[in-house]
Amino acid sequence: MLLAASAVVTVQAQKIHIGAKGGLNIANLTEIDNSKARVSGHVGGFVNIRFHQWALQPELYFSGQGAKYEVGLTNADRTLALNYINMPVMFQYYIIPQFYLEAGPQLSLLVSAHDKGGNLSVDTKDLYNSADISAGIGLGVKLPFHFGVYGRYNFGITDIYDSAIDSRNSVGQIGVSYTFF
Repeated sequence: MLLAASAVVTVQAQKIHIGAKGGLNIANLTEIDNSKARVSGHVGGFVNIRFHQWALQPELYFSGQGAKYEVGLTNADRTLALNYINMPVMFQYYIIPQFYLEAGPQLSLLVSAHDKGGNLSVDTKDLYNSADISAGIGLGVKLPFHFGVYGRYNFGITDIYDSAIDSRNSVGQIGVSYTFF
């Protein structure tokens, strides 16, 4: 009976919110010579389960990642466009009711990979691992009218290449969120 009573109290203490998020990605790959950041975006949704000052926030979103680099003697600009479905689970701590810090693991599934430059785009998905594991750290502010702003950095733990090259994703994100209820 004590266990059932604690479960009821815990469930009542929870506040569950569903929302959407999106924003800017500044992505790069580690261990790639002369690579530059690729600017793209991310968009998706989240469920925020709040326990007083703590919250658990699983998310599902599409994320454009990769890098820009130069090729050969001509220094032709190329873009390596890696697109993922990201599934992080963030643990949040609210310092005050409007401001939180967060950290957590992320599983990403590769949707597409293209090497683009000039008029040429080559499908390179077979060169990459289909899954990526990373960790994220960030912070956010809840604003009036159900809006919020956040910043996060995701650093790759696993190698993204399906070869001898050892490279990881590195993605900075800034964005806005809207909580429906």
